Amino acid sequence: MRFDRSYYDRYYRDASTQVASAADTAKLARFVTGYLDYLGVEVRSILDVGAGIGLWQEPLRRAYPEARYVGLELSPHVAEAHGWVHGSITTYRGPAADLVICQGVLQYVPDAQLPRAITRLAALSRGALYLEALTRKDWRDNVDQERTDGAVHLRTGAHYRRLLREAGLRACGGGVFLGPRSRAVLFELEEG
Repeated sequence: MRFDRSYYDRYYRDASTQVASAADTAKLARFVTGYLDYLGVEVRSILDVGAGIGLWQEPLRRAYPEARYVGLELSPHVAEAHGWVHGSITTYRGPAADLVICQGVLQYVPDAQLPRAITRLAALSRGALYLEALTRKDWRDNVDQERTDGAVHLRTGAHYRRLLREAGLRACGGGVFLGPRSRAVLFELEEG
């Protein structure tokens, strides 16, 4: 199994090899939640796609204590251990959420399924989407290759941006996108 216990130990639990720590994720969550507050996006529900070991859960619960939080995870091992919904973004049929988190997931989605995955993210993003996906440029220039899983589909940022636009997601910088139904107003220079 690709996403077994050893995968999560290697990339998330072992401080000497982890790609990101709980502190890194908490800092990122403060940025995302602060930006959404600025934009006036009310968050009553959260869908964490690829929830993994739950690094986003606590920071988001602090920011939105009343919000309903759902983790979606492809790994049966992690889904069962953390109480997440077991499944894939390409087939998930749960309700839309005010905030969808999708960090480090799309690079694992095969090319043929990527448009469907992004279409589903747009449909599920009632308010906003935080998206991070490893690109070719990131692999070459921006990540520590010893701590980052390279057994992924490396695509261009332009390819992702085209699919996101086609799905109706509006970039507003920092990996934050407004969903097609979002009423948040972006000034021209706030657009990503």
